[in-house]
Amino acid sequence: MSDVVTGTGQIKRIVFVNPTNGYTVAHYVPDGSEAVDVVVGVMPAVSEGDLVRIAGRRVVDPKFGRQIRLDRIEPMLPHSQDGTRRWLGSGAIPGVGPVTAERLVEFFGDDLLTVLDVYPERLMEVPGIGKKKGEAIARAWHQKVTSRRMLVGLYGLGLGNALSGRLVAQYGEHAVRVASENPYRLAREVRGVGFLTADRLAQTLGIAKNAPMRIEGGILYYLDQQGGEGHCYVPRDVVVTQGAEFLGVDILEVEAVLKRMLEERVVALETRFGSDDIYAPRLLRAEYDSARFVSQLLRTQEERPHSRLKRALEQGISFIRLDLTEEQVQAVWTALSNRCTIITGGPGTGKTTVIKALISSLRYLNEEVALCAPTGRAAKRMTETTGVEARTIHRLLEYNPGEGRFQRDADRPIEATAIIVDEVSMIDVELMAALLGALAPGTRLVLVGDKDQLESVGPGAVLRDLIDAGSVPCIRFTQIHRQAEKSLIVVNSHRVLRGEQLAAQTSAGNSDFFFMERGDPDACVETLVELVRDRIPSRFRFDPIRDVQVLAPMHKGSLGAQSLNERLQRELNPNGQELRKGDRIFRRGDRVMQIKNNYDKEVFNGDVGFVDSVAMERLAVLMADGRRVVYDDSDLDELVLAYAVTVHKSQGSEYPVVVMPVHTQHFVMLRRNLLYTAMTRGKRLVVLVGTRRAAALAIRNDQTRQRFTRLAERVREFARYGYTRG
Repeated sequence: MSDVVTGTGQIKRIVFVNPTNGYTVAHYVPDGSEAVDVVVGVMPAVSEGDLVRIAGRRVVDPKFGRQIRLDRIEPMLPHSQDGTRRWLGSGAIPGVGPVTAERLVEFFGDDLLTVLDVYPERLMEVPGIGKKKGEAIARAWHQKVTSRRMLVGLYGLGLGNALSGRLVAQYGEHAVRVASENPYRLAREVRGVGFLTADRLAQTLGIAKNAPMRIEGGILYYLDQQGGEGHCYVPRDVVVTQGAEFLGVDILEVEAVLKRMLEERVVALETRFGSDDIYAPRLLRAEYDSARFVSQLLRTQEERPHSRLKRALEQGISFIRLDLTEEQVQAVWTALSNRCTIITGGPGTGKTTVIKALISSLRYLNEEVALCAPTGRAAKRMTETTGVEARTIHRLLEYNPGEGRFQRDADRPIEATAIIVDEVSMIDVELMAALLGALAPGTRLVLVGDKDQLESVGPGAVLRDLIDAGSVPCIRFTQIHRQAEKSLIVVNSHRVLRGEQLAAQTSAGNSDFFFMERGDPDACVETLVELVRDRIPSRFRFDPIRDVQVLAPMHKGSLGAQSLNERLQRELNPNGQELRKGDRIFRRGDRVMQIKNNYDKEVFNGDVGFVDSVAMERLAVLMADGRRVVYDDSDLDELVLAYAVTVHKSQGSEYPVVVMPVHTQHFVMLRRNLLYTAMTRGKRLVVLVGTRRAAALAIRNDQTRQRFTRLAERVREFARYGYTRG
């Protein structure tokens, strides 16, 4: 239980500051007391020696004991001789200590505050205070006055401590002016501020519902939301009608603002393909650049003689000591003969074997081979299966969080002559454009993935579009290898793709696939929990937290990831050190997932880890790649429990065991590619819990959700004309 704490005092010492988000640990001495309290939280514009007013809660940290978790902290200006003496003598100004402070108070008396505010040049009248020191004192006082006014202004706008801190860091002394003049600007420029937050601030400021700045902010928000749904563009009429409905304004008002945004190039209009398509400029550029770079690869001819390539093929196959099928041999040959190749196929069709043979063949040709994948989990799995180190695409491109960009580009390309990319279905169009743009001239690119899986979380459908374009050499694997034929996971995955019903387990003794019929949602939950907690660990010797992954078609509902996470945490990890964030609880040992790209921490959407320690409102997570990443109160919103995750979040991963509810409660999400993706995540055991009717509905529904993309058309146009017209 926490006690509310309010009062004034002085910051004596700053112990720790996270430069990324302003999270701070400091020593605070309340007025009229000599006791030192530890205060933690975001502390904008606060430094050692400051007089402050605080509001927060007294809590007990399991490791560090009693501390005050701040809700608000506001720098105060001294309002008396004694307060001024204490502030000046605290060390807040370099070179000014107690002696100088006493001299100033004695010289000016009650007029000192007026001198600091209005006549700072008079400070040099004091013996021993020259021009340099006088200017330093005046400058420090002005900064404190500005900081206090700024924070009072931001708090007066109804902004919380953490958000105020981000605005101060972004805009400095102009924070209040920017927030007041156009709060929707914050949604575009400040991390963690979205349109809805800006809209609430605008209402506080009395900005009209149909104000052009609000409509513009709403259009940008809508396009961003559609990008999150996978769309690169949205038809103009849809933007206008949906935007007007969302904002609660007239269609003509949206049309007028959209016209101005197009004139000012805030958004882009594409009419080349027979319709009016509205793009965020960055996505239009990413599509165009991706198509251009692919066309350049396709126009680059292989210069080595046919005989040398054939010898490389033979050596590569011989080196891995495995028999390749005709289609696998053809895949390696195609990759050796072309500068851009796609290899696609489902589980058990031999993609990994081909990658191994291709690496050996390329090394025979003295090529420098780089392996990469879109996520840390996928890169780690690629390393394990090939025996060659693979990196994430972000690491390969050397992302610099301080500059907010990749260090590898056309001016400083990737140092490799051949790049093999796995799990390409997960790559969105912006990341693909960045990768393609960092290839040196003549680089060989091999794209490997499963076209039948769910598409990327971000905008675009890169693998599907490149295949549909028909210009890139593409090898499709359809044959299941004999070893994989023994697995019901593989057999049933391919049955799902063909629209056939699931095969039953052959016997209780050797199956790796089970379907447990449960019609009632509550019974489905209880069976699922029992499987994860008791039956699978007891029978198959899997760790319920580290080896078993529950996949849910949706986030909400009793069979959704959120509800299942809460239940599984109670059952699997009920005790221990914990940290609360709103209605969420994190405990040491919890399985957790990153849900946003955080380039500063180098953790990305979908990365999974385990809570290693909890202390001082911070927790450390041991990620799958072995790195220890620390989170504090200000960035815990990026972390969720991951005992259960949505199927979309599981892309690029493999788990020893997958347990999945398949129920008509998830009717709107029951699609063939979703069920297929979930089943193919399981490596050694897959258990479906639900109804055969729900599984049949998913298998029959082979309609993938349409994504508004133009990459395929652009690639075809480049192939036809060598450039994009207009």
